[in-house]
Amino acid sequence: MSNTAKNSNRGSVVSGVIILGVGLYFLAVNREWIPEPDQSWPFFLVIVGIALIVGQLMSGPRQDKSQPPPPQSF
Repeated sequence: MSNTAKNSNRGSVVSGVIILGVGLYFLAVNREWIPEPDQSWPFFLVIVGIALIVGQLMSGPRQDKSQPPPPQSF
């Protein structure tokens, strides 16, 4: 699979997770499980932090582009 296809799939997953998270947040506020938005802004910081950490863990190791790729044998 090409890098473009992988990035496209990853973007779709991230978008879905964001929409799901926003929906769950508003559901929780509606059900009074968490306080109103003016009091629960730290919740958003926690969610963004978790999303960044999970995104880095799922992306796998990064290749160093300064070195040439290893030779391929046929």
